[in-house]
Amino acid sequence: MIVSSYKYEKPKTLSALLGLNAQEGTKLLAGGTDILLLLKEDRIDPATVADIKGVPELRGICPIEGGIFIGAAETVQDVVEHPLAQPYHALVEGAGHIGCYEIRHRATIGGNICNGSASADSVPGLLLYNAKALLVGLDGERELPLERFLLGPGKVDLRPGEVLKGVALEKPGPGGRSKYYRRSRVKGMDLSGISMGVYCEGYANFRIALGAAWPTVARAHEAEQILNSGPYSMALAEEAAAAIVNDINPRRSSMRASPEYKKEMIPVLIKMAIEELNRGERYA
Repeated sequence: MIVSSYKYEKPKTLSALLGLNAQEGTKLLAGGTDILLLLKEDRIDPATVADIKGVPELRGICPIEGGIFIGAAETVQDVVEHPLAQPYHALVEGAGHIGCYEIRHRATIGGNICNGSASADSVPGLLLYNAKALLVGLDGERELPLERFLLGPGKVDLRPGEVLKGVALEKPGPGGRSKYYRRSRVKGMDLSGISMGVYCEGYANFRIALGAAWPTVARAHEAEQILNSGPYSMALAEEAAAAIVNDINPRRSSMRASPEYKKEMIPVLIKMAIEELNRGERYA
């Protein structure tokens, strides 16, 4: 039962939203899949709940120079279905794993990012395309790489009064394709025990992003450098996987997957992704 007493506001302009967000005790409501649970469990007691869905600047999936913009208030299902998002395969696949169909029509892409969850299914796909977080506050706008926006479990680099406006993604390179994989305890609505997104252009320009391996979803930069250091080979893939395994330190308290399981799955997922993305093509 929701017992909190708060004022509900649904601003129609960005300036009105920023004004509300600057007030002490304001919490933002997007899809409500998380904040409503927090209210129900009396874990937060806001003075005002500001619904962001009516602000046009936070909506839309549209082309921009060099890529696309996805508004923070766009629903996850919007991303799954939108024609402009389809070339971003790992993003669409990852977003499609979030909750069920009904939840995806409520949950927003901005909410999945700002939760700061290491298991966020949309984030590996965003990182593969060098996504930038577009932030706005009363002091103006700023942008930073999405990977730097994610600070830790439940923590993101939002300054007081700031709002995530959306994300900007680079368009895929020539022949660029990506895949998203996750392993969880059950098939269906469960957070991933380990997840991975892989992007490549044939057997070149590899990018790898992992979820539930570090405190935040992150790119595996050392492994990328190894894969991109010479002509692709299975030995190179094994070396890249070993670099990730040696770098990660998953928490042993996780109920979804043990550290040993995660480390065992990383080489499997890397090889599986590269083979599927290049099915029928030979490497040197």
